[in-house]
Amino acid sequence: RACALRDTLSHPPMRVLTRSNMPLFEANASADTACISTAPVFAKVAVQLDGKPKSHDANWWAVMEHNAGRLPGTRSSWAISAAWFAFLAGVASTALIPVPSHWGCFIAILIGLIFSSIWLPDHGDTVLPFCTIILLPIVVFKGVAMGGLWSYSILLFVFVVIPLADFIVGVDVGNQTREIQKELHTAFRFELLTLLVAPGILGCLCYAAWLANSGGLSLLEFGGLSIGTGIITGVVGIVAGHELCHKASRLERVLGRLLLCSATYGHFYVEHALGHHKDVATDHDPATSRYGESFYEFLPRVVKGEFVNACRIEAARLRRNGLPWWHNEIPVYFLVSAGIALALASLTGPLAVPLFVAQSVVAVLLFESVNYLEHYGLERRELKPGQYEQVQPQHSWDTACRVTNHVMFKLERHADHHAHAGKRYQTLQAYDSSPQLPTGYATMILLAFFPPLWRMVMHPRLLAHRRQQVGQVFRHGPTPGPALPKAKSTSCCRSALSEQTGERSCRATPRRAAPQK
Repeated sequence: RACALRDTLSHPPMRVLTRSNMPLFEANASADTACISTAPVFAKVAVQLDGKPKSHDANWWAVMEHNAGRLPGTRSSWAISAAWFAFLAGVASTALIPVPSHWGCFIAILIGLIFSSIWLPDHGDTVLPFCTIILLPIVVFKGVAMGGLWSYSILLFVFVVIPLADFIVGVDVGNQTREIQKELHTAFRFELLTLLVAPGILGCLCYAAWLANSGGLSLLEFGGLSIGTGIITGVVGIVAGHELCHKASRLERVLGRLLLCSATYGHFYVEHALGHHKDVATDHDPATSRYGESFYEFLPRVVKGEFVNACRIEAARLRRNGLPWWHNEIPVYFLVSAGIALALASLTGPLAVPLFVAQSVVAVLLFESVNYLEHYGLERRELKPGQYEQVQPQHSWDTACRVTNHVMFKLERHADHHAHAGKRYQTLQAYDSSPQLPTGYATMILLAFFPPLWRMVMHPRLLAHRRQQVGQVFRHGPTPGPALPKAKSTSCCRSALSEQTGERSCRATPRRAAPQK
């Protein structure tokens, strides 16, 4: 806490969001700095709106809608907590099922448990639903034990089972009152879970390295193990590290950076808060994907841009504080990553190094695919050169899918996270003003890998959202105007690219008047 106060005094908060240096640690965030501050901001709303559930969205791909009728201030009973505990015990017990002799039984029980969670209430005040992250390492290591092509079963789980679960289990539209948010923010049980992720990820890396060096894996199975381990560090490790790096506690920030280094992405800590959170939805942010930009165009731009931004931000810090070059933190993060790889190799064998490199590539690929969809085509108004409007919920895509929100620490409630970066994951709210993805991140990542499908799904939603931003002229892609009234004496000339999938829209063209005799 003393470190946070010292940094606050050395970097006083600014009044406007410009491209100058911004504070990271604050005791109290202002409206201008809430998007990057470690201090939580719980937005004040009218009494009748406090804790009100998010409104229904007809474009959601979901069967069920949870907590739509929940009264504000409702809390979980001991029976609900006991039900979630029994559910998690069932999930954990699947790790004891022997494979390959009972592989079919393992798959059936695990999938049955996931879909049975549709009957479990979740009022947002118990940490147990977020413990479902244990599903990923269980599926990865069981698949490797099965061998052969089953080593890649984690891909079927992430991109088939999870999307189906998002569709059937549905969305959670529940919100919490401002007082309950403040209470949950200080509840240590939620913080403890994210702290435990760090030793858990290191344990998974050790076990994966031991499997790689055990001598029983073929090259095909080594590839499946590398991809599976990368999914663990990318979905659980980097996401939890991202959560921890936004906090003022020294322990949380150290463990957060360690988790990022486990995927060789430690420089993300430097760039994320002072780069992405400050410049999101502007051309200065490499992590904001632009209208019409495919994932394959975005990926090299964001990987290079985040590293360059991190170097720029760190160099500015050194100049500001008069520090020599060897105080630069970015090389230290790469040395920590190399140290983890070498430590794994010394403990388990030389194959730990290629395993660590391969899983890092998979983790970064997966994480940047999430970055791609979180702000696709969204833009902040430029008030004057270099100065933009404050970060608001309409500058991030949200999704309310319950299963993936549990697995990813509510990262999918991304609008509230960007508007109030200091809030902990358990207090993030769902806003009516934020644009909505039709389903969870797992399905949307799969769509992003196929650009025509991505544009077919996303462009109608993006253009509908842009029509609501009255008076704004967008820097990339079309600026749609109000719908044109239909006229009987007009004919529609459709272009090769419609408004839903391309740049031009269908316009009404008046008929030519017949020549007079």
